[in-house]
Amino acid sequence: MELKDNSGRLEVELPSVVDLTAAGELRDLLLDALAKDTAADVVLKAGAVERIATAAIQVVLAGVPAFRTAARRLEIEDVSQGLAAAFRHLGLGNDLDDLTVIA
Repeated sequence: MELKDNSGRLEVELPSVVDLTAAGELRDLLLDALAKDTAADVVLKAGAVERIATAAIQVVLAGVPAFRTAARRLEIEDVSQGLAAAFRHLGLGNDLDDLTVIA
């Protein structure tokens, strides 16, 4: 995973399996994005996600208030069925809906 600048927003393409190791990498990317001297929002492109660990969901949800404090947004685009199922299984469907943007 890496941050890519795309027309004024930073994008992260999530892998098909976002496990505990990937959750740590995602946390580091989000922290790097917050540290950048930019007003760019961060978009997680999740179309390829088949499985996501609870720890990765926690990383995403923990990032939301940090981005809000920085007057920026953390969003999810191209929500896959696997990602949606994981959020809903944890009772976090409304949280996912709040983060989801239509491309």
